[in-house]
Amino acid sequence: MHVAIIGGASTIATTVAHTLAGVTPTVDVSLVDINEGAAWAHAKDITHATYHFSNAPESTTSGDEVGTIRSATPDELAELDPDFIVFNAAASQPEDATDRGAREAELGRNLPIVESVVEDLKPLDPTPLLVVTNPIDRLVYQFYSLLEWPRRCFLGYSLSETARMADAIGSELSVPQNDVYCPMMGEHGENVVPILSRTRVDGETVETEHLDRQDLLEYVRDIPFEIAKERGVPETSRWVTSAGITRVIRSVIAGSSNGGDSHYGRLGGPFCLSTPLLGEYGYENLALSVPVDLDADGVREIHEWDLAPEESDGLAEAADAVRVDLERIGAKGYGG
Repeated sequence: MHVAIIGGASTIATTVAHTLAGVTPTVDVSLVDINEGAAWAHAKDITHATYHFSNAPESTTSGDEVGTIRSATPDELAELDPDFIVFNAAASQPEDATDRGAREAELGRNLPIVESVVEDLKPLDPTPLLVVTNPIDRLVYQFYSLLEWPRRCFLGYSLSETARMADAIGSELSVPQNDVYCPMMGEHGENVVPILSRTRVDGETVETEHLDRQDLLEYVRDIPFEIAKERGVPETSRWVTSAGITRVIRSVIAGSSNGGDSHYGRLGGPFCLSTPLLGEYGYENLALSVPVDLDADGVREIHEWDLAPEESDGLAEAADAVRVDLERIGAKGYGG
């Protein structure tokens, strides 16, 4: 697989490339950025790192099995012919962007970047596109509206909340976070919706009625900004995000190899990504995080679960929040 990361010299992109080099070393990665020198420098440094990954004890790869890490400019995208695209380009955030309104404030700054990148993508055949830039759900729908590729190509990253909720539930239940499965639907942001009705621990269903849903949500909403305050906004949530993006890419590879049926991982359930809806859960003309199966072409299937009343209400609030912004920017279907 060849993955092109747009905004490739950024903190998240370079961390993704390094993570892929370590855990999925056969993947080819192109760091695509207008800052050609910085992209080249990161690509070369990560290439050097693969030497140690390949030659460490118990390594499963040899020199001829390691994918390439290279740099490129946006006007080279067509000739790169990637199998998967990660969109991570974004305007710089102010240093004080450490409160929960920061994601929504990025819409106006990042829309022009989306429109510019769309022109670079139009010469390509339809290719799965994972949006990491905030506000994710709005930008997923904007890409879908402007590119007019099949909707299955459009994905929005939202797995950091899944890891944070696993941490919160694990603490409450006194179990390891890595054994917790709680899918997260809705919006990437304030209106994220934990599907507590489907929570499992080490594959087994658990009772969650005694858990304080609001306390869990407050933790998930607050923790990334608490981290930013301590570590600095430019660092962002680089580690959890890069691991989550790598998980998506590995899931695409696994789904491609096994007919889309064997990429759930150890806990055995689908994760949720943002994708345009055409009637699923009663919504259309917007993108929300919903449970999906993946393959080489992107979203192979959207699962429509029976939700608890509070989960359905949360999904409706998320849809309303996304819809308001799409109306404001005049997105397709809203007078645009």
